[in-house]
Amino acid sequence: RQLPESDATPQTTTVKLSDLAASGRNPLALAQEYVSLVKQYPMKIRSVVFHTRRMCKDLFEKYQLMEECIACTSVEEVDAVLSKCAKYVANPKSFHYDQEKAARDKEALENKRLEEGKRKRYEGRMIRKAKREGLSDLHHYLRMGAEVPSVETVEKLKKAPKEERLSVWKKNHSQHCMSHHLEEGGCKRDRSCAFIHVAATSKLIFVEDAEVAG
Repeated sequence: RQLPESDATPQTTTVKLSDLAASGRNPLALAQEYVSLVKQYPMKIRSVVFHTRRMCKDLFEKYQLMEECIACTSVEEVDAVLSKCAKYVANPKSFHYDQEKAARDKEALENKRLEEGKRKRYEGRMIRKAKREGLSDLHHYLRMGAEVPSVETVEKLKKAPKEERLSVWKKNHSQHCMSHHLEEGGCKRDRSCAFIHVAATSKLIFVEDAEVAG
């Protein structure tokens, strides 16, 4: 007789050790397998983007797909980026290097390094201040006003009276440059500004070294 589905013997697949090892050395294959698993066992798109870009970082940078991956809002879009990457890997001549895009990416990287340097100097000053005041929590001042403003907050404050702007900013975002976010044309001091210049947060904004859980 035919066994019920629940009593059926599990099927197994034989995989050569050499094939398994080759797959483990292929970041694109790993990412594609990862995405296929995500389709079966859904998780936050933020985490999918984070893990995919980590696995394929070198390939995405080589074929200028990093920003496209970060902008993905669904697993299907991530899968499409991986398919495009696979096409370039299979036929490198199909990829055309975009000089303007490369220049934008280089500028973004330089700005990121500049902000990281400013942040480290600021953290040093705040920790020394806490030590001078004898505080047991050396990160006390680093938590004050550290919250990155959201896109929604920025849009709301742009329309708010000046007094309300200052009050909200001082309470929640005092480490960040208010002019960078709220003034037309941004901060006039640019690189000489002592405050943090980072993009307002959205659902897909994350820090490169942050640990993201599914």
